[in-house]
Amino acid sequence: MRHPLLYLGFLLALLSGGLVMVNLLGLGGAGAPQWITWLMLAADLGVLGLLAALLFRPPAVSIEKATSLRRTEIQSLQHLVQIIQRGQTSGEVYRILLESAVQTVQADAAWLDLAPDHTEAETPNATQYVNLAPGQADELRKLLNLHNLPEGEFITNDLNLRAGFEGLPQKFRSLLQLPLRGMHFTYGMLHLLKVEPHTFVTEDLSVLQTFTSQAVLSIENLELVRTSLANQRTQEELKIASQVQDSLIPKNLPTDNWFDISSHSLAAKEVGGDFYDFLHLPGRRLAVIIGDVSGKGVTAAFHMAQMKGIFHSLMQENPLAKNERDKFPVPSKFMAQANTALIHCLEKSSFITSSLYIIDYEQGGFVFARAGHCHTLYYHALREEVFYFESQGLGLGIIRNESYEKHIKNQFYDYSPGDVMVIYTDGIVEARGGTGTDEYGEDRLKLRLEESYFQEADDIKNFILEDLNAFTQGFPIHDDQTLLVIKFKSAQPPPLA
Repeated sequence: MRHPLLYLGFLLALLSGGLVMVNLLGLGGAGAPQWITWLMLAADLGVLGLLAALLFRPPAVSIEKATSLRRTEIQSLQHLVQIIQRGQTSGEVYRILLESAVQTVQADAAWLDLAPDHTEAETPNATQYVNLAPGQADELRKLLNLHNLPEGEFITNDLNLRAGFEGLPQKFRSLLQLPLRGMHFTYGMLHLLKVEPHTFVTEDLSVLQTFTSQAVLSIENLELVRTSLANQRTQEELKIASQVQDSLIPKNLPTDNWFDISSHSLAAKEVGGDFYDFLHLPGRRLAVIIGDVSGKGVTAAFHMAQMKGIFHSLMQENPLAKNERDKFPVPSKFMAQANTALIHCLEKSSFITSSLYIIDYEQGGFVFARAGHCHTLYYHALREEVFYFESQGLGLGIIRNESYEKHIKNQFYDYSPGDVMVIYTDGIVEARGGTGTDEYGEDRLKLRLEESYFQEADDIKNFILEDLNAFTQGFPIHDDQTLLVIKFKSAQPPPLA
């Protein structure tokens, strides 16, 4: 007759499984996420099967001793399941595994070697001991590594007779070695020792193999839970970063009687490194900035926010200026000051390309500076010509001293009614299509403006984007895309008196 505790344990496991099913069916109200509940159910069913095997396996020893052993096994297995349900660490699973294995087979000493590559164990903590000094384990490990057991053998009945141990009397005579094997990795090696020879039996090995399999399953499930939660947190952080970045992108574009502006921005990831902004200046002037931070993701978005802050800080009125035109920095001066501001917060491997335009629509002209950014595409209405401005300039952060100012120049240009300016980031011209290695390119972008310059700014933008999407159909976006179209209206208001 089996001990009543065995049946009680079996019924408890059934009850635990029933509670999990209630949670899955939604009958128990709000609880853990469903995928965690399924994980708990799988673990509970695994233990239920083991309990059934323990209940109905014929004992090889006396009923009293068998009952005591089974009770220890049941308690240890239930402890492992509780660890899974509480979401504790794999380190605790390993500790419980070692201590429970020692209790289950009544070992006199033991140690557990963990593989740091697959167990999150730091090298100094990669071995755990029970009733054994580290030096003793080191000596045994050294001898064992010289003479491994044949594949499939785990028990050494007498260490004094094992190859490599001859002439070296051992305190512990019996050894059971059991690897912790998972689906893809071996997580470590469990060593159990007894003083007397021939004291490990096949039943001990069978119980421990089931036991370690459950422990490894627990560890892999914990890792799955940890990875899923980390991914969930990352997605939540990216969502917040994306919302912050979206709030930094202008929603209301400048409107005036002198020009029309249309914009498009698309990030390759949840958050990107492209940016653009506008700022009205006194004297009927408009500052337009566009830029691209090297890299993608949260770091690039952070520097994009920094650049926006620098733009608004530096483009403020200088009260010490001697005349109206000197109250605000010209584009080349702005770039030099921005470069200085970024030196202390931009990683050494990072840089920013940017272009700043200051449009004076009362005077009918603009000045701009290019800091390594894409060349400006332009349609000149009087000459009926489409061309790129071939201006020079280095990206921000490439040279991190005062000599940077020598590498950035202003360029002045008078616009005419009907002129069109197309400003963009390299995600437009470097978009891939065709065979997968073909790029959209500057030539194709130029052709699209030649075919659409007579339309409104918004229609020109849409025409270009439709062609871009047709070119890249079937290929993922690999870089952030930003496109601004500025069209100077054909009928310009008369200048103020």
